[in-house]
Amino acid sequence: MSSSPASSQVHNMQSHRQSGRQRLVLLAIGFAAASLASMYTLGPTVSLNDSPFSASRRLQTQLGMYIDPKSVDIKQFSEEHIYQNNNLVTADIDNNNPTITTYTDLVHNEIELPKYTLQQVIEEAKTMRSKYAILRYDPTTDKFTGYYYKNERWVPGCYKLMHSLSALTVLLRAIFPERFTPNSPEFSMGVSSGDYPAMVDQACIMRDQDGPCDEEGRLMNKAPVLHFGSVFRKAMFPNMIAMPMPGEHLDCFVSWSTSKEVCGQFKPQPHVGGPGLVFGEGLSYDELTPQVIWRGTDFPFLNLFNSGEQPDYEDYIEDNIDLNAANPLADAIAVMRENYSMLVPRWQGVVLTAEAEQEALQTNSLPKVNIKFSSAKGKGKPAAIGNPKYKQWEDIGFPLAGHGMPPEEMSKFKYHIDIGGGGGTTWTGTTGKLAMPGLLFHHITPTKDYIHDHLLPWVHYVPVQSDLSDLREKVDWAETHPDRSEE
Repeated sequence: MSSSPASSQVHNMQSHRQSGRQRLVLLAIGFAAASLASMYTLGPTVSLNDSPFSASRRLQTQLGMYIDPKSVDIKQFSEEHIYQNNNLVTADIDNNNPTITTYTDLVHNEIELPKYTLQQVIEEAKTMRSKYAILRYDPTTDKFTGYYYKNERWVPGCYKLMHSLSALTVLLRAIFPERFTPNSPEFSMGVSSGDYPAMVDQACIMRDQDGPCDEEGRLMNKAPVLHFGSVFRKAMFPNMIAMPMPGEHLDCFVSWSTSKEVCGQFKPQPHVGGPGLVFGEGLSYDELTPQVIWRGTDFPFLNLFNSGEQPDYEDYIEDNIDLNAANPLADAIAVMRENYSMLVPRWQGVVLTAEAEQEALQTNSLPKVNIKFSSAKGKGKPAAIGNPKYKQWEDIGFPLAGHGMPPEEMSKFKYHIDIGGGGGTTWTGTTGKLAMPGLLFHHITPTKDYIHDHLLPWVHYVPVQSDLSDLREKVDWAETHPDRSEE
């Protein structure tokens, strides 16, 4: 994209736009080669004493759903099982190199990760509140075992961790069969999962600092942790390596890594309504509806570490405007604008939509922004339209609810945005919108997914700030630079 009034550091877009499928396959190949190749260099040579794991009925049910008992066991460990080993050997890493600040940097630069001890792997359990496990390979039994720290809570989200451990064992055996045999050395590493890492040091996360949260955050002092889910964008926890999210991303990652087969979710949709990506074939860029489109769930945003609110009608509207006034909608929009900074990003998008619709009424034009909830948070994600939760908003005409849109319909719009939710990202929402013929406004938040480091701003997407405060400016730029936006 050429020079933009929205940014003084705009990169040039590629002269020829790759198809969505090519981009996604290249991402899968690149990440598989980089992250999994690095595992081959890891593996402590000390032992961990086994301890029985007393599982609840719910745990047994979850393991039965996600874990093949023949491939990995789940056990428990406690601090007294730490094997003291002070013979720490580190790789030759230049800690003064400003481009190498995280384990992810090492992986991307094809630098061997430092060696670590089992004690360091266990120590990482103390930095997390839940959803952390140690994956250990025992050559004497030719079996993988997952260990869950007894001092951590077992929470419903731990099923994602179990899924991740199972998938990781499949990947390791398939990609490095010679490394995992009865004649191989022992292997252990830290694994976590969840929308984002469940760290103990929440105060550091709230500060949003650029460097490590602990004073000994140098790479050579930390064991790597593979996190299956979103990780923090800043180097607060530099040993975290983002991995595919449990679900279709991880399953497709395993499929590609083990068989070089692209799974159905990342192939072109075979028929309308079927699984797969929608590329909008036959649609020209000029024919697309010039509007920012988003549909999704009214979900919290980084709920443990973010103070943004999902507004309550009584507190925000009823107590602050005269509902019998001539134009209560305009007054409600003004109140929401006044409190804009207090809202979560998805509600900020709703406010932008309300303002855009008011402007469009005055100019008899199409609103530039169409960000609405198609579902509410709750069991089964009930529809937003007609939902009692939003009735009072709808009664004054506040445009927060919209009908859900299948990908085929959404692909007809020129502009897309992937507004982050509970983990700060949208997981599958980003990849699906990358495939469509329109332009992606990518929501830059405190967290990122495993694919984000392989995407370039102003090449694959136009970046938008976490609070969406620059969205209208970016849309105006796209409207005045259609050739660059189309590429």
